[in-house]
Amino acid sequence: MKITRQARRQAKALFRLCFDGEALDPGRVRRIVAALFDQKPRGYLSIAHRLRQLVAHQVSEKTFSIESAVPLPDQGASLFAALEARYGSALDKRYSVQPALIGGIRIRKGSTVWDGSISQKLQTLEATIG
Repeated sequence: MKITRQARRQAKALFRLCFDGEALDPGRVRRIVAALFDQKPRGYLSIAHRLRQLVAHQVSEKTFSIESAVPLPDQGASLFAALEARYGSALDKRYSVQPALIGGIRIRKGSTVWDGSISQKLQTLEATIG
């Protein structure tokens, strides 16, 4: 979908209004989108599409995910606390046990992945050798 510069600017301005201080406020997002669809300014579908992209990116950057090969004693609470101390509060926290990792853990924050699993090391070794 082609989007004009003006629609991008309007979407960015609306995105800035979605924040309550430092955090994204879901209630404000809903009200802004409702007002956008009520007023229907020129190019409102493009604006809504870009606004959705911006909100989705922000939500993914504030989502922390921890995967471990074996259950952690505190279900990852200490790791979540360390991540929040460094990167700010999370909108969503996900913890799961993935036996396919063989050993170690994988931590994701948005598009950033820290992978200390044995399966990743084996894949890296295989790519180096093969």
